[in-house]
Amino acid sequence: KKALEETGTGCVVFDGITGEPTDEMIAQGVELFRKEQCEFCIGIGGGSPLDSAKAIAAQITNEGPLSAYMGKEISNSTPPIVAIPTTAGTGSEATKFTIITDTSANVKMLLKGDVLLPSLAVVDPACSLSAPKSVVAATGLDALTHAIEAYTSRKATPMTDTLALSAIKRIFSYLPKAYCGEGDETAAEQMAMAAFEAGICINNSSVTLVHGMSRPIGALFHVPHGLSNAMLLKECLS
Repeated sequence: KKALEETGTGCVVFDGITGEPTDEMIAQGVELFRKEQCEFCIGIGGGSPLDSAKAIAAQITNEGPLSAYMGKEISNSTPPIVAIPTTAGTGSEATKFTIITDTSANVKMLLKGDVLLPSLAVVDPACSLSAPKSVVAATGLDALTHAIEAYTSRKATPMTDTLALSAIKRIFSYLPKAYCGEGDETAAEQMAMAAFEAGICINNSSVTLVHGMSRPIGALFHVPHGLSNAMLLKECLS
């Protein structure tokens, strides 16, 4: 807020994302966005706030409920989206996807569209240094799942393979250090890079069965996304 104020840019804070985002939370954000006549949307935090920023921006220019876009391409240009991740995991800052729970159907919707790709991503490893160990573990395993699924996907390409293998190597080397060494700046930097690499991979070669099964587990049993991926990774690869 201070940085924006120093440039003469007004802002309003929406802090209604209290867990993995739902369509009801997004509706509240859209209402505030319109009421304050905002011109852009900044998501700061883990995957939930980043996904929410995308969904809020999408609802400003794409009419109807979010559920109407499940399985379809969101095409109308959105207000500019800025993504500032504070965890190293989802890679949402580098993808054209957002995951929002449809509360009426109790389903996690995968929404997609090139217009959801953030206009700007600010990946600062220092932002993740204060994350709790449980979050470091869950988000790190989410990034690992992204990289492995992108590598094994039928849509994989030489470019995504290169980035996926790079991300996997970083995660195996630095996730234990990020988990055990609180404030380890080198580990935080390497994990931020790995999450970003893995995000680029899934944006281009998609994910596979792990994420396909993870979403209903999250929607029905409210298991954190990274943890449900970790539970399924071995089973789906066996």
